[in-house]
Amino acid sequence: MGKKKKIIELKDEVWEILEREAKADNRSLKNYIENYFENLARQLAEPSDEYITMMDDLLDRQEKGTLKTIPIDEIRKKYGISR
Repeated sequence: MGKKKKIIELKDEVWEILEREAKADNRSLKNYIENYFENLARQLAEPSDEYITMMDDLLDRQEKGTLKTIPIDEIRKKYGISR
């Protein structure tokens, strides 16, 4: 499998957080970031078993007419969220 190099710009605060986490995990910053993105890409490539189970349950309840939903406007009003 090939590799690509990319230059990314992040805020200093983000770099500090990543450096701290890499150090806590006893890894280099480069290794920590590479590992993080590899794991994220795998998660994005395929939904987890838990997610599939949850969605199957929601679809089943929707088909049966037992799925309870709340209109988005009610949620916005409850939490004071404007459009």
